[in-house]
Amino acid sequence: MSRPIVIIGGDAAGMSAASKAKRLKPDLEVIVFERDQHISYAACGMPYWLGGVIDSDEKLKALPLEVARKKRGIDVRIRHEVTAIDLASKSVQVTNLETGESFAQPYDKLLIATGASAVKPPIPGLDLPGVFTLRSLTDAQRIHAYMERTQPRRAVVIGAGYIGLEMAEAMRDRQMETTVVEMLPHIMPNFDPDMVGEVAEHLAEKGVKVLVETRVTGVQQAGDHLEVATSASPEPIPADMVIVSTGVRPNVALARDAGIRLGETGAIWVDKQLRTSAPDVFAAGDCVEYYHRVLERNVWIPLAPSANKGGRIAGENMVGGQVEFPGILGTAIVKVFDDTMALTGVTERQAQENEALFGPVASVVITDRDRAGYYPGAQPIRVKIVFQQQGGRILGAQIVSRGMAGKRIDTFVAAITARMTLAEFAMLDLAYAPPFSPVYDPVLVAANVGLKKVK
Repeated sequence: MSRPIVIIGGDAAGMSAASKAKRLKPDLEVIVFERDQHISYAACGMPYWLGGVIDSDEKLKALPLEVARKKRGIDVRIRHEVTAIDLASKSVQVTNLETGESFAQPYDKLLIATGASAVKPPIPGLDLPGVFTLRSLTDAQRIHAYMERTQPRRAVVIGAGYIGLEMAEAMRDRQMETTVVEMLPHIMPNFDPDMVGEVAEHLAEKGVKVLVETRVTGVQQAGDHLEVATSASPEPIPADMVIVSTGVRPNVALARDAGIRLGETGAIWVDKQLRTSAPDVFAAGDCVEYYHRVLERNVWIPLAPSANKGGRIAGENMVGGQVEFPGILGTAIVKVFDDTMALTGVTERQAQENEALFGPVASVVITDRDRAGYYPGAQPIRVKIVFQQQGGRILGAQIVSRGMAGKRIDTFVAAITARMTLAEFAMLDLAYAPPFSPVYDPVLVAANVGLKKVK
């Protein structure tokens, strides 16, 4: 009897791989082990459910369990945790978390899609009731249940990255007094400092208090509420709930303990076909480092699009395909109340740190309108381009806009992928009509201004 494909992890990468393998070989046995009770959900939508924009967590479930089992023919086993990988016998050790039973499951091909876990810094009090991280749908359900039960009025968010600011907006949407504490000099540390000032002002306009260059030193219970101590003031911040959003780390223990190679980032190393260093073992998703098309080396940037694509490619290759994953640019976009922040490629700081690869680099920042200035509703948009001084090859871009104009970042994604120069980009035949853009789109204006610095 032939051995099945076994997949560890039932979210984006794992279920994408399972679905692709079954589509290509419907008679193949595919087993997915997931230690949580949920599979294949829209994690990026969780803050919007918690804030009340989305009325049900059921809408976040991209692939219901019974659909995966009955319609796609995938043997999905929730509440099953893989505790070890035995490369010599080509098997995994599994524990049924409901019954406590343990067993060995042989595999023909194995996919590690164990994702990443929220980081809790060593701050006293983060284990108290009312203190939460947000990484899984189960986490979101716990937060939602707590808010429904206690009706909190004050929230503190530790960390001003993507999830931190999305959760700050969610808390304000629920009419909570909200404070964001960030230990670095500015919000959204993935962006260059000259692109975040207006968003910080917008947060203040929306009633969010932001403390930068401030450390949380402890959380303690104080009667019926919590108190968050910080380095900014001797007076603690009162809170009814605390969201810890200080980053994530890749779940690599299974791979590491099995002797599978980890990369320099600490995530699992894979080649372009998503194969690990072990025979017949693949890996994809947030536990994996991917090749960065600008930096020309592997990086760890855990984002949903690369997890889904990586899983799809791994699924095809596990059944005999030879598909390569060309790499990532770290493209991301986030809504902060009425503003949008987006970036792709490298920041100016990253470009300067890698001048041995790029040579001298330069940047340009312009502020314009997202549509014809005379058209009602025109809003400001700020565009930054990072490029090589010699020749003008585009290395990265950032956009901050009011509304959804930040999706213009996708033009830069295509340009960087094609290794375009500013001169080539400035001549792109972009769509124009007054409700959508000025006759010279702001991204083209930025390119033309940048050309003045090109040698």
